[in-house]
Amino acid sequence: MKKFTSLVLAIGLGSALVLAGCNSSDNKVSDGVNEMLETTEQLSKAIDSGDQAKVKDLGPKLENQWSSFEDEVKKEDKDLYEKVEKYLDPTIAGSEAATLDNEALGTLNNQLSDALKELQNKSK
Repeated sequence: MKKFTSLVLAIGLGSALVLAGCNSSDNKVSDGVNEMLETTEQLSKAIDSGDQAKVKDLGPKLENQWSSFEDEVKKEDKDLYEKVEKYLDPTIAGSEAATLDNEALGTLNNQLSDALKELQNKSK
């Protein structure tokens, strides 16, 4: 009976650890997406107001934020991963350009935000 109880407890503990690990990955993606959406919102305001210094500061932050959870997204949904990457890289590059093209950068940032919102809805 003692062995049976120990076995049940071990299985329960193992299951809890597995479930906690799954939830941790989901939270990491959800938290990362929310953080990136906040940054794209700030970037949009900076673009609209013509604040080049703020644009140049915010653009590179997107890469750091994305890198913290992109591997999980790539494992879970390769298509959405590629969609985010499609708009992320040019948005960052555009924010770092010597002369900003506010119209193009605003469009790219909006497309990136849309891709992130799609990822956010899928990760709920």
